[in-house]
Amino acid sequence: MAQSKSSTTAKRKFLANFKKLKPSLEMYGFIAVIIASVLLLLWRLSSLTAGLVNLSELSTKHALLIHSPWWQSLNTLYGPYYLLLHAVYAIHHSVYFFRLASVIVGLVVVSLVYWIVSSWHGYKIGLLAAAIILTNFGLLASAREATYRITQLLLVIAILYAVSLLNTKPTSLRLVIYLLLSYTALYVPGGIWISTAALLLSYKNIINVLRELNLYKRLLVLIAPIIPILPLAYQLIRHFAMAQFKAWLGFGLNGNLSHMSHDYFLNLIKFPADIFFSNQTLGYDLSLGHLPLMPITFSLLFILGLYYYITKWNNWHWRSVLILLLTGWIIGGLGILSPLALLPLIAITTGTGLAYMLKEWFSVFPRNPIARYTGIIVMFAVISLTSIYAIRTYIVGWANNPNSSALYSYHLK
Repeated sequence: MAQSKSSTTAKRKFLANFKKLKPSLEMYGFIAVIIASVLLLLWRLSSLTAGLVNLSELSTKHALLIHSPWWQSLNTLYGPYYLLLHAVYAIHHSVYFFRLASVIVGLVVVSLVYWIVSSWHGYKIGLLAAAIILTNFGLLASAREATYRITQLLLVIAILYAVSLLNTKPTSLRLVIYLLLSYTALYVPGGIWISTAALLLSYKNIINVLRELNLYKRLLVLIAPIIPILPLAYQLIRHFAMAQFKAWLGFGLNGNLSHMSHDYFLNLIKFPADIFFSNQTLGYDLSLGHLPLMPITFSLLFILGLYYYITKWNNWHWRSVLILLLTGWIIGGLGILSPLALLPLIAITTGTGLAYMLKEWFSVFPRNPIARYTGIIVMFAVISLTSIYAIRTYIVGWANNPNSSALYSYHLK
């Protein structure tokens, strides 16, 4: 009898532990996002365009860093990206692996958008938001072109994730992660301004966590995350040059990442115009003709999500997104950030617009399951069709455009 009871108890414990290990719907959604992202970003990665994007600054910097020791990567701007490029390219010297570093960063961007939106609105809206950013022209071009510009997309979304992580549950471990992401953001030109905005959003939680720690733990928590940026700090201080310091601040960026303008207010108008109306400044490698980065359908949902954020300002989630969007827009007008940097936040806001629209729809039909499911199906259909059109625009329209073919003419030596 005693043996039977112990056996029953063991079975119950096993079933209880198994249920704990069972993946949640959010985890299944994340797996689906990763699979879709890998399939899309790796499809014809080395053959969709004949060569790499032929921008002199990019090709020169790639050549110098690839043929130098890996540890020298961290002595320059975009250091973590070049370190990843070194690691991936060492596996096999080919265009495929050269581009794989950008693909990995792109996967991180899509994953962060999914986790943030699913934690706020549920996994269904998270899936739709992930589809919006994954199929965006700016992400597809940046994540498949083997340049450091993909880090522009990672910058703001990584900071938002750090803020969200710390504000949700302030702990010493989460503070270390927050500081690590904030410090690492300093490798991206202009990252200091985004990190400063994040500090204003989180300083109360930082102080509360530090108060609960003794002196030694405080020093450890504050100093340990600094270690990854020591090579960059050494380079900026030991070999100080005003041009390099300005580049670190984000001023005078080269390439298509925008330039300083004498007319700041005109730049403020152009910055969102490239995203929502008619792209004029990003170039043929990041756009097709004058098509904006966001389709009109997503733009309308973004406005709805923005309205919801403004009316719910007291909620720190929405306040954080609004402040980071505003910060990105203001410094973007100075030429410090590319419009690409705000695409993940725009996808998150668009997801909120979707959630708000469905909430209003459900309030009209609180007890009609057919109407409720119809609303969900329509939303998924609209996002799916728009995403398919965006993919086709990139794979067929952009890849076969003569301007794109002419631009992608640089070959590895």
